[in-house]
Amino acid sequence: MENSRDIINISDLPEFARTELLDFYEFLRAKHKICSKKAPENTEFSLSRFVSNPIKVERIKRYSRDELHER
Repeated sequence: MENSRDIINISDLPEFARTELLDFYEFLRAKHKICSKKAPENTEFSLSRFVSNPIKVERIKRYSRDELHER
Protein backbone atom coordinates (compact mmCIF):
# COMPACT_ATOMS: atom_id res chain seq x y z
CA MET A 1 0.00 0.00 0.00
CA GLU A 2 1.46 3.33 -1.02
CA ASN A 3 1.08 6.49 0.95
CA SER A 4 2.38 9.99 0.37
CA ARG A 5 5.68 9.18 2.13
CA ASP A 6 6.47 6.43 -0.41
CA ILE A 7 6.53 8.81 -3.39
CA ILE A 8 8.91 11.72 -3.82
CA ASN A 9 9.21 14.11 -6.75
CA ILE A 10 12.83 14.36 -7.89
CA SER A 11 12.13 16.11 -11.18
CA ASP A 12 12.82 19.50 -9.54
CA LEU A 13 16.41 18.47 -8.80
CA PRO A 14 19.36 18.94 -11.16
CA GLU A 15 20.66 15.79 -12.86
CA PHE A 16 23.71 15.40 -10.55
CA ALA A 17 21.47 15.67 -7.46
CA ARG A 18 19.10 13.00 -8.84
CA THR A 19 22.07 10.71 -9.43
CA GLU A 20 23.33 11.34 -5.90
CA LEU A 21 19.91 10.68 -4.44
CA LEU A 22 19.52 7.41 -6.33
CA ASP A 23 23.01 6.29 -5.25
CA PHE A 24 22.16 7.05 -1.63
CA TYR A 25 18.86 5.19 -1.96
CA GLU A 26 20.67 2.08 -3.25
CA PHE A 27 23.16 2.38 -0.40
CA LEU A 28 20.35 2.46 2.18
CA ARG A 29 18.63 -0.52 0.59
CA ALA A 30 21.85 -2.54 0.71
CA LYS A 31 22.64 -1.45 4.27
CA HIS A 32 19.26 -2.44 5.63
CA LYS A 33 19.25 -5.79 3.88
CA ILE A 34 22.47 -6.63 5.75
CA CYS A 35 21.17 -5.30 9.06
CA SER A 36 17.89 -7.15 8.82
CA LYS A 37 19.55 -10.57 8.96
CA LYS A 38 18.81 -12.41 12.18
CA ALA A 39 21.61 -13.10 14.62
CA PRO A 40 22.33 -16.77 15.24
CA GLU A 41 19.97 -18.08 17.88
CA ASN A 42 22.51 -20.43 19.50
CA THR A 43 25.12 -17.77 20.28
CA GLU A 44 24.86 -18.22 24.02
CA PHE A 45 25.07 -22.01 23.70
CA SER A 46 28.14 -21.77 21.46
CA LEU A 47 29.89 -19.42 23.89
CA SER A 48 29.18 -21.64 26.89
CA ARG A 49 30.40 -24.69 24.95
CA PHE A 50 33.60 -22.85 24.01
CA VAL A 51 34.26 -21.70 27.58
CA SER A 52 33.60 -25.16 29.03
CA ASN A 53 36.21 -26.73 26.69
CA PRO A 54 39.44 -24.81 27.24
CA ILE A 55 42.17 -24.86 24.61
CA LYS A 56 44.95 -27.17 25.69
CA VAL A 57 48.61 -26.47 24.98
CA GLU A 58 51.62 -28.60 25.87
CA ARG A 59 53.83 -25.83 27.16
CA ILE A 60 53.57 -22.09 27.64
CA LYS A 61 56.70 -20.13 26.80
CA ARG A 62 57.25 -17.22 29.15
CA TYR A 63 58.96 -14.20 27.61
CA SER A 64 61.05 -11.64 29.45
CA ARG A 65 60.30 -7.96 29.06
CA ASP A 66 63.31 -7.53 26.77
CA GLU A 67 62.22 -10.42 24.54
CA LEU A 68 58.74 -8.95 24.21
CA HIS A 69 60.00 -5.52 23.17
CA GLU A 70 62.77 -6.77 20.90
CA ARG A 71 62.64 -5.53 17.31
